[in-house]
Amino acid sequence: MSISLNNETICAICTSPGVGSISVVRLSGKESKTIVEKIFSKKLVKQRFMYYGSFNFKKKKIDEGLCVLFKAPNSYTGEEVVELHLHGGDIIAKEIINILQELGSNLAKPGEFTYRSYMNGKVDLLKAEAISEMINADSAASFKNSIVNFSGGLNKKYNNIRDLGINLLAEIESRVDFPEDIIPKLEKKNIQKLYIALDKKLKSIIEGYKKGVLINDGINILILGTPNSGKSTLFNTILEEEKAIVTDIPGTTRDSLEHSIIFNGLKFKLTDTAGIRATDDSIEKIGISKSIEKAKYTDFIIILLDLSQNLKNLKKDIIRFEEILKNVPRGTILFVNNKIDLLNNKKELMKLENLKSYQNNKNIKFLNISAKHNKNVKNIFKYVQKNANINYKNTTESFMTSKRQFLLITESKQYLIESKNKFNENMPLELVSQDIRFFLNNISEITGEISNNDLYDILFSKFCIGK
Repeated sequence: MSISLNNETICAICTSPGVGSISVVRLSGKESKTIVEKIFSKKLVKQRFMYYGSFNFKKKKIDEGLCVLFKAPNSYTGEEVVELHLHGGDIIAKEIINILQELGSNLAKPGEFTYRSYMNGKVDLLKAEAISEMINADSAASFKNSIVNFSGGLNKKYNNIRDLGINLLAEIESRVDFPEDIIPKLEKKNIQKLYIALDKKLKSIIEGYKKGVLINDGINILILGTPNSGKSTLFNTILEEEKAIVTDIPGTTRDSLEHSIIFNGLKFKLTDTAGIRATDDSIEKIGISKSIEKAKYTDFIIILLDLSQNLKNLKKDIIRFEEILKNVPRGTILFVNNKIDLLNNKKELMKLENLKSYQNNKNIKFLNISAKHNKNVKNIFKYVQKNANINYKNTTESFMTSKRQFLLITESKQYLIESKNKFNENMPLELVSQDIRFFLNNISEITGEISNNDLYDILFSKFCIGK
């Protein structure tokens, strides 16, 4: 797809397909009003005023509904825009679209309305990306972050970085452009302070990307354990439906099962895996190998321990999983003692006391649950949310979620490092300032101040048609 700004009038259905009470069709371009008035029973004189009338074509009545005009530049796209509010369902809206095309309008490409809004200065590139995130948000946390970014949260951060970069460039180039006897002696400490301040701001926004991805895409939780430890029961309990097969036969789960849920406004992506044990079953071996491999790429790992086993076997399981996950950060691993409903006498309850002592010695975290009876299961998500350090309800902090922005800001930081190194090594200031210019160009590309048509094709094509 290639989007280009031209004089064509475009049209598209803006509402979701399927049965509904209302369908909205939008036109944008200088011929929007002229085209609509050929099928609408009333003249569109006032802007931002809902006209009620009928839609007719070739002496045939198509529908009755509402029409509203937005004159340029006071519209979403900055162009003349007309919206048609029709009765719901696919048939009426599609027929109207066909008629509008017959009368001279072109079908909009995905994201073309927002692209025109961007090109006409109604939104910047960061705001356009935030619009896409708002549309695709599937949790309260993701939606809130997109709203903060839409309101300019990230823009302020990038503007601060750009302003600091410009100040740094001015300090450096003042020595390049003017004779030494006019410019006061360069104060190296002041320059270093600007480098440090920029590095701090870049580090903050880059570190926020990981949190932004967790908010936007969801927190991945991998459930590991021995066969019959209750992994599939826990999986089903959390989802409140029978997604995984549960039997008394060890090794029932051969392949991974994945599903997402929303808890406390955050999205969590759960993966149930094959039980890890020594086996001669070739298919089961493949499932176990996949389970261990997934541990490298997940955000949090739940190790489910079976309290129906004796203490010696429980400790063996802990040691085995610690060895398997020795390269995984300790803070992302949670050991969960399952089947506490089976501890119905003093001797059995002593397991928990022994495990608690073992926990303190090994500096590992335990939770006690009953997956079968849904006891304390929510504590797993509370633990994960706390350790992910996501408290979206009580903050207005904005987090970067765009891979495009992340790659550009990471490259920007490298330019800054190279400039600082050259400055410290007393290399020619022209070379020092050149890296700062590369740095500033990257920041401008992030916000869209520098044009990149190939980028726009990729970015806006991810929007739905009609947006």
